[in-house]
Formats: sequence, structure tokens, C-alpha cells
Amino acid sequence: MSARSNQTPDGRAEDIPRAPEQWRALCAARLGARGWLSQQPERFRQQMLDMVVAVHVPRGTPVFSVNGPPGGIYGIISGGIGIEGSGPYNVPRLGHILRAGSWFGHGPVLTGRGHRVQNMRALEDSELAYAPLAPLRALLQSDNEAARCISSIADGGNILGTRIISDLLIPTVPHRIAAVLLRVTGIEDGIEPDHPEGFRITQTELGEMANVSRALVNRVLGDFARAGWITKHYNRLRVDDLASLQAFAASQV
Repeated sequence: MSARSNQTPDGRAEDIPRAPEQWRALCAARLGARGWLSQQPERFRQQMLDMVVAVHVPRGTPVFSVNGPPGGIYGIISGGIGIEGSGPYNVPRLGHILRAGSWFGHGPVLTGRGHRVQNMRALEDSELAYAPLAPLRALLQSDNEAARCISSIADGGNILGTRIISDLLIPTVPHRIAAVLLRVTGIEDGIEPDHPEGFRITQTELGEMANVSRALVNRVLGDFARAGWITKHYNRLRVDDLASLQAFAASQV
């Protein structure tokens, strides 16, 4: 993909060139197909697509970090962005992986907060669309419909937070791992991996998100593979039988 920037643009959005038209067409197709932007009115979708710039984030690179400078919002075109949360009694830990169609980073836009409150990191090479903070704030102040649309991102965050809590409250480890795996791949939402061997998820990462040891993850994934529900590769995983994995995750209820 052309017109990439190897820098994340928090606090320096003006340094990033506008993407060429072929990238913009891809952006419109991907972000218009699923997720928050696809659910918004056509006029607002176009306003956002006219505003965004291309950002390439290599695997392992932070998009932004706790207490970092404020910035705009990001939409995921491809790849996976990990959310690392923390609290007063814990260190930052991986909680979820956002996939194509997801948007994040709306805190400073909606609240005026002067810093970031999460760590967001690329868990695989990721292509993002970035809407800078200054034009977003101007749009919020001048267009009531746009303000409503942007504010609705927060509702999606509440839904996701509820799902994460629900998954972590599943008492049996294999069922919990199945539920987390379904959520973090996005396979239930029609997300397809960018690699033929599947999504890039390590057993350590999956264990962190399911709050279990790597050894338990290895054992449970082995059971899933023998059942024909998944295929394991080195640091990659492909879901082969979605219906069976869903049925197993639901069988603990």
C-alpha cells in the first residue's frame, strides 16, 4: 500500500501526507463495510473519509500510550490493534484485539482530555486511517449531526467492555478460551485473516486475554485442533469450524 507513514500521528498530524485516491477508495470500501462508520449517515461517512490520512503501523509498534499526547481517532483497515488496560492494582495487560472496521482513540475528541488513557499497540502489521484531532473538534462544534455520530463510538466501547467482562466471568477454562478466541479474531463479524495460516495470535497473548497460563492455552488449543475446529501454526491460528466453536463456548451456560 502506498502513501504510508511509519510514524503514528498523535500530536503531529499535519506532518502526514494525504493518501492517494486508490488508497482512499480502499479505505472507503473497508471502513464502509463494517463497524462504526458503516452505520453512520452517508454525509458523515464522506466527511470522515475526506479527513483521514494513511498510517502504517508495523507489528509491535505502539499507536499511542497512557499519558501520551492527545490525538484524533483511528479506523482499522487491516491488521490487529491490541488494547492494553490497567488499573490501580495491576500492570498493563492485553485485554482485546481490535480488527478491521473498528475505531478507537475517541477520548480526547469527546472529553477534551489532554492525554491518552490506554496503551494501543499493533499486534501485526496494520493499516490505519487517522482522523486528526483539530478538524474533528471543529466538526463537532459546527455540526450537531456529526457530533452525535462521533459520540456514538463510546456506545460501541461500552458494548465491547461488557463482552470482555462476560467472557472473563466464564468459570471453566476451555469455554472461556473459546469465547475469547471468537471475540479477538472477529470471526463472528465476518473478519477474515490477512494471512492464509490465520490470525497472528501467540499463545501467551491468548492466555493473557483469557487470564490463564500459556500451558493451559496450549492444551486447550490442542483439543480444539484435534476436534477440527481450528488449525494451529507458529504464532498463527485459523478458525475452521465457527459453528462448533460457538456451540462449545455457549455450552457452559
